[in-house]
Amino acid sequence: MLTETLRQLFGRDLNRLHQEITQYQDEACIWHTEKAITNSAGNLCLHLVGNLRTYIGPSWEAWPTSANGN
Repeated sequence: MLTETLRQLFGRDLNRLHQEITQYQDEACIWHTEKAITNSAGNLCLHLVGNLRTYIGPSWEAWPTSANGN
């Protein structure tokens, strides 16, 4: 039960992250920082995915790889 709940929560949040990142029309903008913001969106995404792969581990590989769940 807990595993399925976590899978749903992570899936929801990762789909939302995907929606946000795909709104950048130029990939270079993903790496841009603005004023007092010290981390770019791209850098934050890399850290999020890295942490999930590290702490969630092999179960990550079974998760959908696209926003539509495939």
